[in-house]
This record gives sequence, structure tokens and C-alpha cells, in this order.
Amino acid sequence: MTLYKRIKRNIPKLFRFGIVGSIGAAINFLVYFVAAEHVHLGVNMSAICAFCVAVSNNYVLNHLWTFRVENESNAVNFRQFSYYFLGNIQGLIINLVVLNLVVIFAGISFHFWGQALGIVLGMLSNFIFAKKIVFNKRIVN
Repeated sequence: MTLYKRIKRNIPKLFRFGIVGSIGAAINFLVYFVAAEHVHLGVNMSAICAFCVAVSNNYVLNHLWTFRVENESNAVNFRQFSYYFLGNIQGLIINLVVLNLVVIFAGISFHFWGQALGIVLGMLSNFIFAKKIVFNKRIVN
């Protein structure tokens, strides 16, 4: 199959993944804000807490909606969630690097911008990992 056909075939999934990611980003920002501004955990610990909550939400939504065809006979399960969570750690690493670079070079007052940029930059790698490993029909079943 040509690259063009693969991209075209995956556009609806990428769109759904983006919607789920947007919901996850909103959850991430909310948890990050509460952890950083009200609980005073610091930017890195706040980002890690926000990541854990958002990834858990995103796994369930992606399992039930984005990759529903691949999961027709497969209930939400801990094994698949573990793969998803571990695969998304690359997104967390990207997030933390970007967040810290923004804080170092722009100042702590820009930490929300660093968090936003880190989330966006991690999305594509998370989609590829989710599609190829976590929700792959051959691997899931």
C-alpha cells in the first residue's frame, strides 16, 4: 500500500485521536493548574500528575472510540492500558523537556505555555505508538 493510501486511510482515526487528545489536554491543563497553583507541587511533579490522569482518560476513550474496530472483541483491560501508558511516557518526556526549556529560557511565568507546547509535540508520537502497538489487531488479540 502506498504512503498516500495509508495516510488517507488513517485520517479519520487521526481525527478521532485528536479529539480524544484535546479532551485529554483539557484534563491535563486542569490537573496541572490545580497541582501547580493550589497544591504547589512544582512544575515537573504537576506535569507528571496531569499526565497520569490524562493518559488514563485517553486510553479508555481511544479504546472505546478511536480504535473501536481493532477492539471489537476486547474489553478495556490492564494489559493493554499498561502498553498504552508505557508508550505515552515518550510524550511525557517530550512534555517535560519542552516545559523545562520554556521555564529556563522564558521564565517561570510562561510555564503554562511550556505545558501546552509539550502536549502538542507529544501527540504525533503517541498516535503512532498507539496505532502500531497498543491497538494493533494482530497484537491485541
